[in-house]
Amino acid sequence: MLQVRDISKSFGGNVVLSDVSFDINSGDVVGLIGPNGAGKTTLFNILSGVYRSKTGRIKFNGQSLDRLKPEQICKRGLCRTFQITKPFGNISVTQNVMVGALIRAGSLKKAEQKALEILEFVGLYDKRDTLGRSLTIADRKRLEIARGLATQPRLLLLDEVMAGLNPQELSEVKRLIEDIRHSGITLFIIEHIMGVMMSLSDRIIVLDYGKMLCEGSPDSISCDPDVIKAYLGEEYLAATS
Repeated sequence: MLQVRDISKSFGGNVVLSDVSFDINSGDVVGLIGPNGAGKTTLFNILSGVYRSKTGRIKFNGQSLDRLKPEQICKRGLCRTFQITKPFGNISVTQNVMVGALIRAGSLKKAEQKALEILEFVGLYDKRDTLGRSLTIADRKRLEIARGLATQPRLLLLDEVMAGLNPQELSEVKRLIEDIRHSGITLFIIEHIMGVMMSLSDRIIVLDYGKMLCEGSPDSISCDPDVIKAYLGEEYLAATS
């Protein structure tokens, strides 16, 4: 589904990504981990058209995404969420989701129907008339996912949608992500909560200082000495042994 080859990005001479290459197959759940500053969100920004790579190429379903604008990439079926949730505060939850739905819906009525369908799916239907600014952190995370789903993606990039949640909220969002996968949407996930990443992901990609450190199954990643040294730490190894 997604082919990424030799992607690089620099800001003011600071190399953030260097020759990153990987594939994502349809139906996969792929995790993306690495220390803060490893380039994870920058990679998401390049894939979704917010930034342009200095080198390399990106293909989605066999078509090049190079030089396309974010809205063009979204229409092709690749959508991303944002780590810092920023709902439109002065409009309702339904209207927030309609913003995403309008990229495909031919009318406001159809956009509203799609928004309500998505809100039911993510568990926000009862708050459909609530203003965006009144939502809790957990509900803002659900709304961020809902806006992405409303675009009807084939590949959804989730950027730390579980950060800041308590254990119960975390469990609920994990179940939601599993439901999204079962609906047929391919997922690429950034997350720092390793227990969740290991249980959700088919495969994990590890970035370190902008370079691909390794990729593989959760079991192989958790035992890799380079990953333990760069990111997981000896404490993680001790906790899982």
